[in-house]
Amino acid sequence: MPFLIIRPLKPLSFRWGGEFSPALSGPMNRGVSEPLPLPSTVTGFLYSITKGGGKEVRGGLSLEEDLRTVGSKVWGPLLRVGDDYYAHSYPGRLIRVTGWRLGEEVSVGAVLAVVNRIGIGLRFDTKNAMEHMIYSQQLVKVRDGGIVVEVGVDVKEGYYTMGGEGGLVRVEPIHDVRPPDSGDEGLVLSPVIMAPRDGVRSVEDLYDMEVEGCGRLGDIAVSVKVGLIGLGFNLTHNVRRPIYPAIMPGSRLRCNRRGNIGLFRDYGWGSVLPVAVPK
Repeated sequence: MPFLIIRPLKPLSFRWGGEFSPALSGPMNRGVSEPLPLPSTVTGFLYSITKGGGKEVRGGLSLEEDLRTVGSKVWGPLLRVGDDYYAHSYPGRLIRVTGWRLGEEVSVGAVLAVVNRIGIGLRFDTKNAMEHMIYSQQLVKVRDGGIVVEVGVDVKEGYYTMGGEGGLVRVEPIHDVRPPDSGDEGLVLSPVIMAPRDGVRSVEDLYDMEVEGCGRLGDIAVSVKVGLIGLGFNLTHNVRRPIYPAIMPGSRLRCNRRGNIGLFRDYGWGSVLPVAVPK
């Protein structure tokens, strides 16, 4: 599959959860961007630029069918700045990957420009300003580089808009990305989705759960962060997709082959990068 680099030309916001509206959260609201997008953001973007976003989606679809309408084979993302690569370490951090070796964790501000904006809340119906309703928003800007993903669709090089704010990006092929097929460990690049389970009373209970394509979490975990992730938003039906337990980006697993694991791995979730670990 070909690799693409998505080069943001303006600051972008990648929000991973929660409501960002003063009308819902009170007089002061703050939205903070993660450094890299969710798989649902990437696959939705690819769908919009390859199929025009005009495909009619039937009602009553199962979740698998719903994801298939916009999903595509995706591996990643990685952040490339100059000649260096960084993986997402949720929340709000990055891990340097030099020569496909596991490096140090760094702050977003050490790699990306962080832009803060203040705005006024608007009424949904009239678009008039809401008195005493303000919000601040943190966006990220890539200084020299972009977001690298491997994709299973043909994408025409050009300029597009991406994300909820419609940020301008340039998409082009990139030919010098050669991640290894295996390594000492697997570094999680995008959330690995696990099946919901009854009777979970603590994080320790999750270690008995199976990770599709990999094994029991307790057997494969080196260093893991577990959280909850929503699978995105169905614009056709104006509803959020379900929330699942997930192994978060920046986790390290004994699954050390490049590919995708977990539920919905055919739609960009659960990307794993093999890395060498310094002794």
